Amino acid sequence: MSMGAAGRHRDPGRLRRLLRWLAGGRRAGRDLTPTGPPIEQLAHDLRRLLWRHEQLSRSRDPVHARWLKPLEAAISWPAIKAARALQLPHQDPPPYNGLDTEELRRLLRALAAEGLVLPGEVRLLAPGGRH
Repeated sequence: MSMGAAGRHRDPGRLRRLLRWLAGGRRAGRDLTPTGPPIEQLAHDLRRLLWRHEQLSRSRDPVHARWLKPLEAAISWPAIKAARALQLPHQDPPPYNGLDTEELRRLLRALAAEGLVLPGEVRLLAPGGRH
């Protein structure tokens, strides 16, 4: 019996790994239902907040500078949710605060490295935090 073109390119090891993963997930009692917002929504929120941060950080108005830390705290929460969704290690911030600026930068870069589409030209993602 001939396997045809499709049969010659199958990877039996890949199928075995998939079946093992599926069986392991069920045995471990993992619930595969989402526990948070969709990753697309988190990415959208992060992009919006990062652009707002960029606008404030470029402003010469001293009042705008006072909003940077609270805005970074606001950016921390969807970043942490995205990290959880992508199973990336992350630090939990203290209650009612966000991550410190350097930790937030590290997390945002890790999210971007995992494929989350974030604006690379903003200061929080730029190397050294500067343009």
